[in-house]
Amino acid sequence: MGARRRGAGLVALAAALLVTAVPGPAAAATVDTGLVRPVESVDVQRYVGEWYQVAAVPAIFEIQCFKNVKARYDVQPDGTIGVYNSCRTIIGTTSAVTGRARSENPPADSVLTVSFLKLAGQWRYFGGPNYVIIGLDPEYRWAVVGDPDRSSGFVLSREPVLTAGQTAAAKAVLTANGYDLCDFRTTRQDGGAPAGPFC
Repeated sequence: MGARRRGAGLVALAAALLVTAVPGPAAAATVDTGLVRPVESVDVQRYVGEWYQVAAVPAIFEIQCFKNVKARYDVQPDGTIGVYNSCRTIIGTTSAVTGRARSENPPADSVLTVSFLKLAGQWRYFGGPNYVIIGLDPEYRWAVVGDPDRSSGFVLSREPVLTAGQTAAAKAVLTANGYDLCDFRTTRQDGGAPAGPFC
């Protein structure tokens, strides 16, 4: 769960997630997603839980992460999504950050703004959407997350490694959204693929 850090930033995995779907037949809110195209809808209850980051566009806020970048998401009482991003450092310690995400297009819940800045007891959201779900496996086994200006991108999985078919599907999503696959690096995970180019 885990988005790029605008304001306070996002540690890994992207980064994070959604808001409880609004009941009823209302249409999804219109929101500018820039250069990427969100999936039609996301079932938040199926999306929450733990995700492994299997590939990402390298970001300065992950520089301390040596391996095992993960995100955990959960639905909060106010309908926002709790975000907990963590990773292991080169010296074996855990680096982690906690945040919140809100949906910008309910009830579709595929375009989110993630914040890691809390002031006076309130989460502060700046800069607009920074976590756009652009690819999602029908069984919620993998997801691809982009950013409106393509400055960040994440490939997430419920397992430390994707199958060859899942990898091909994720790459196809990225390519269709204008990403250069060579901008991505595989994330080192215990039980997963070694770090290296994703193209």
